[in-house]
Amino acid sequence: MKLCPCRVVENREVAPGNFLLTLTVPRGFGTPQPGQFVHLRISDEGDPLLRRPYSLEGFVSKGAIRAVRIYYSVVGRGSRILSQQPKGRMLDLIGPLGIGFNPRPRRLPILVAGGRGVAPLLFLSRRLQEKKRPHVFLFGARSRQELYGVREVRRGRLHLATDDGSVGYHGSVLDLVKREWAEGRHTPLTAEIFTCGPHGLLHELAEFARATGARCEASLE
Repeated sequence: MKLCPCRVVENREVAPGNFLLTLTVPRGFGTPQPGQFVHLRISDEGDPLLRRPYSLEGFVSKGAIRAVRIYYSVVGRGSRILSQQPKGRMLDLIGPLGIGFNPRPRRLPILVAGGRGVAPLLFLSRRLQEKKRPHVFLFGARSRQELYGVREVRRGRLHLATDDGSVGYHGSVLDLVKREWAEGRHTPLTAEIFTCGPHGLLHELAEFARATGARCEASLE
């Protein structure tokens, strides 16, 4: 963990109000693990003063190029200022921070994403793909427009849920989790859950994991 300068390579709106930010980082920035996050200074001005925590959507290391990706929504003044940072703008961040996801060798990872909480789970899915590990990816959002990144899921059995029924299951992603278990496909010895999303979803998943005995790791984003 250290303070690192970073430069905006891309700050692109990928869906209404949702952005993908790519930042180059120096060689001294450690290799992050899925589930870790950074504290980002969102402007080169003194205001806003406080840094913002963002989970990582991805990490690229090719030769001399090292970059992190952050998927975020404009929900307040700070994220609105961040969305206006142009290509080439110098910022800085502290990281990597937190404890990354730790999949067990002989268990099927079940990734449960809610809304913009999909970011660290896409990162985890890519790592699992690199290791040729099958996994289940369950993704719930309010509508089709917020199902970011689903085309990137490979080697994973993908199921979608939307609150408005515009695509996939009409309802909560938690229903998809319960359906997985109800069909008898998984036990606490054969599968484990990794999740990120709204606090309500995390609370319900924690209760579900406690009731079924399933191992569960959550990124609090």
